[in-house]
Amino acid sequence: MSPPDASTDSASDSASEYGYTEWRCTNCGHGVPKQNPPCDRCGNMSFEQVEVRASDFDEEIEGASTLELVRENIGSVGGGLLILLGVALFLLANAGVFVLADPFGLGYRYGAVEPVAPDSDGTLTAAEFHGTVAAEYGETSLAWSGRTLELSYTSTASENGALTEEITAIAITYATYVGDGGDAAALQITATVEGRGQARVTVDSADARAFAAGDLTESEYRTRIFQR
Repeated sequence: MSPPDASTDSASDSASEYGYTEWRCTNCGHGVPKQNPPCDRCGNMSFEQVEVRASDFDEEIEGASTLELVRENIGSVGGGLLILLGVALFLLANAGVFVLADPFGLGYRYGAVEPVAPDSDGTLTAAEFHGTVAAEYGETSLAWSGRTLELSYTSTASENGALTEEITAIAITYATYVGDGGDAAALQITATVEGRGQARVTVDSADARAFAAGDLTESEYRTRIFQR
């Protein structure tokens, strides 16, 4: 038995393929069902009859590949990827995976700082500052936000005087951190008091540094903290 003739199959497919005829302007290619010059698009008086088959549309309706779309829109794709990368980095930083240090060359940092126990090298890092606070108070969190360290903790103080002493003690520890070379420009403290809401104060590094250097008394330091 002879193998099927490919040319015969092709001819058969061509014969069974749906098609129609139309008249096209020889100048602009505009197609119309009847030869009725002039062309309503360009005014040309000459038409030619052509046969149109379904296969003629295959290339026209075939979508561009992903690679082609990327090449044509490389600027938009690159910008979108940079935005996604930036969002991912900030999310990971806020989750405490790492600190995003100085992303804009302006000394800013972003991200959670996990607590660690202070070592004996005579200096206090941001993580060791957090570790010192975490050893005394519950549910603490510390994070960089630009040049500011933001500290939150849960207080069990039953009266304002006790809460004031807690915040002052934390501010004194911050002064030790600043005196050891810590570069946070400020410390924002948010104390959540069970059943009583929140208290928030901001300690400026200049005040903390002056206290650490002995240029401010504890009373003066305390006054500056709670007057802000």
